[in-house]
Amino acid sequence: MRAPFLLTIIALGLTADLAGQPVRKVDPRLSVIRPEWIAASIRYLADDALRGRETGQPGAELTAKYVAAQFEAAGLQPLDGFPNYLMPVPLRHSTVVASETRASLSRSGVQVPLALDVDFLVHPDKRLERDGFEGEVVFVGWGVTVPGGYDDYQGVDVRGKVVAMFFGGPASVPPDERGHYSSLAMKGLNARRHGVVGVVTLMPAPGPQLGRQLGQLEGFGWVDPAGAAHSPFFETGTALRLAATGMDKLLEGTGATVASLLERLARGPASFSTGARLAFEGVYRHRPVVAHNALGVLPGTDPVLKREYVVYSAHLDHIGVGQPVDGDSVHHGAIDNAGGTAVVAALARAFASLPRPKRSVIFLAVTGEEKGILGSDYFVHHPPVPLGAIVANVNLDNAVLIEPIRDLVAYGADYSTLGAVARSAFARLGVAPSEDPLPEMTIFTRSDHYAFMRVGVPGLMLFPGASRRDGQRRWFGSVHHTPRDRFDQGIDWGAAVTYATANLLIGSEVANQRERPRWIGTPFFRREE
Repeated sequence: MRAPFLLTIIALGLTADLAGQPVRKVDPRLSVIRPEWIAASIRYLADDALRGRETGQPGAELTAKYVAAQFEAAGLQPLDGFPNYLMPVPLRHSTVVASETRASLSRSGVQVPLALDVDFLVHPDKRLERDGFEGEVVFVGWGVTVPGGYDDYQGVDVRGKVVAMFFGGPASVPPDERGHYSSLAMKGLNARRHGVVGVVTLMPAPGPQLGRQLGQLEGFGWVDPAGAAHSPFFETGTALRLAATGMDKLLEGTGATVASLLERLARGPASFSTGARLAFEGVYRHRPVVAHNALGVLPGTDPVLKREYVVYSAHLDHIGVGQPVDGDSVHHGAIDNAGGTAVVAALARAFASLPRPKRSVIFLAVTGEEKGILGSDYFVHHPPVPLGAIVANVNLDNAVLIEPIRDLVAYGADYSTLGAVARSAFARLGVAPSEDPLPEMTIFTRSDHYAFMRVGVPGLMLFPGASRRDGQRRWFGSVHHTPRDRFDQGIDWGAAVTYATANLLIGSEVANQRERPRWIGTPFFRREE
């Protein structure tokens, strides 16, 4: 009689220790994820054979198929309309016809030509084959307007003129708001609202370097059937970028220099007419590029809540092949973002091995993040389930997992009740919540959760905390977006498991709670909706 009784107590998870105290059942979520699940995927995704997973190229398409197969193997179901676990993303790639594109400055009747790819670059309008503008150039600082706060346009009439502004934003604005209002997309929209005819971004870097930084990014976008261009990151219309030599020509005779203007802006907004006129004519060529998101769903168990969804996301693309570093030209993207993609696949496997949650869970690997957060932006505008049924997004991107995790920051979480869920998960793992370790990078607006949050879905993205700030800064300074981001760079697999488990705890809690996450007040990025 005693043995069956004891087995019953153990099955209930309520057996007693020697002191007579109840012993709680161990949470299986804390030990389900294996490091080899993550390592095996990163090893493949960062391999030379995928050629840096450039959006729309064979390596990225093989990556999408690989992740789709991982989702199918984990037991996920395809979403309606996507039986092969792949969502086509119709992108548009634009190039500038150099022989028919020109820009020049004029002051006091003297015309100064600007050289394409040396003095300036062009961000092409995805809707047009030819564009142009001409007008007086007015310097407007950072080109930022924060409602009720900082305003570079205050007291300045720029209607019918061309505005020139520095890339970036004012340090006096908090990092998340700075990232939002100083994004190229918001600056372009802000300028158009002020009635300008042209937008110029000042980027103090040599032309060739500037081209490497932005050239491949700016080629891509997507246009809806009504002909409207969409981008959470870049302007939807034409914009010019002036490099160092182009800025020198713009500022000649004004008495201002780049250094003096930045020093002046550190004290507050500063605007003035440069006395120059800028004329631009551009010709563009566009071609369709069909890339793919990979996605699958684990259906929930609750008769009502299963019609709501938690979405895990990570971007599967990287930046392809570039200039050699130490003899290696492939941008492997092991941490950015083979790591996030591998963890999403591991999370699908973990969820499938645990009791199914009440809500359904979508696992999503998106294309085109490195081209301006395009795959996720397309997804939220063409969701396979009603957008209002998506209750939360948990995004995984570029977590610098090179040291053990002591603390974590949850970007975006403080704008909704997801913050409390995240802090509870951290406590379960024995890691501390952290402040933003890299405020100068405005990370909040630089990944796919931002696309979800802009359309009203609460979201977050975890990142190692301030205790690892020095290592992260070194990594971003010497490894990020270079061929050095390899599988063998020294990834800490214990940190990878901790990171994955924290994301598992957050998503599974949201998937099982009766109440869906809600916004705390009206976040700044939603006030203009």
